Amino acid sequence: MIDVWKAFPGGPSLRFELELKATGVTVLFGPSGSGKTTLLRMIAGLDRPDRGRIDFGTVTWFDTVTRTNTAPQKRRVGYVTQEPALFPHLNVLDNAGFGVPAPDRPTRVPKMLILMGVADLAARFPHELSGGQKQRVALARAVAARPDVLLLDEPFSALDATAREALRRDLARFLRAVSLPTVLVTHDRAEALALGDDVALIAEGRVLQQGPIADVFSRPASIEAARVVGIEAVVPARIVSRNEGLVTLDASGTTLMAMDPGTEVSEVFAR
Repeated sequence: MIDVWKAFPGGPSLRFELELKATGVTVLFGPSGSGKTTLLRMIAGLDRPDRGRIDFGTVTWFDTVTRTNTAPQKRRVGYVTQEPALFPHLNVLDNAGFGVPAPDRPTRVPKMLILMGVADLAARFPHELSGGQKQRVALARAVAARPDVLLLDEPFSALDATAREALRRDLARFLRAVSLPTVLVTHDRAEALALGDDVALIAEGRVLQQGPIADVFSRPASIEAARVVGIEAVVPARIVSRNEGLVTLDASGTTLMAMDPGTEVSEVFAR
C-alpha cells in the first residue's frame, strides 16, 4: 500500500494513494509531467516523501510516523530506466552478473541472458550493442539479482519503433517466466495494454483510478480519467428509454444508442 505526499518548492504538490500489487504488472499510466517517475523513485527509496507510508507486502519501507526509511539498497528492488546504464568496461555477461553473488552467477546469469534473447552476445561490450540489446542486458541484470519487485521507468522510450515492439513482446514473455511483481511507468497506451495486469491512472500528481487494466481502460470512472486513457469526446447525456439491453440517450438533442449500464441512473456521460 502506498499513501504519500510530496511538495516541490515553487512547484506541484503530489498526493498518491494506491495499492502496490504483489503479483503481475502494475502500470502507472498518465501524461508526461504527471508525477509517475517521482512516484516510482519514492517506491525505490531514491526520493523521500514529505510524509506518508509505503508498504510492500508485510514489509514497511517508509513511514513518517515510526520514522522508518529503508535505504534503497535494502529494499531489494530492480530498477531500469530509459537509459540502460551499463558499465562500459564490462562485457554483457559481467554486466548482467553485477550484484549477483559469485556462487550463483554461473547458473543464474546465463539463464537471464537466454530469457532476454542476448545469450549469444555474452562476450560483447556495451559499445558493440544496439540500443535494444543494451536494454535487454539491463533488464537481465535487474532480474538476475533476484529483487522483490521490478521497477521499469519507460524502458522503451529511447528505442526506435521496431526495437520497441520486439522488446515489448519479449519482455511480456520474460516477466511471465520470472513471475516477478513489476511496476511499469508509461504514457504509451499500447505498451500499457500489452504488459499490464493492473493500472493506476495518474494526472497532475494524483491517482484518478486503479483497477484491472481492461476494466479501467474500457470504463473510466470520471471525465479526467477518460481524458488520460485517450478518450477525447465525453458528453453529458440522459437515458430516455431502455429496451433489451440497450438504452436510448439524448445528448443535447442528439440521439445515441448504447449498451445498458445496468444501473438505475438517468444522467450519464457518453464517450
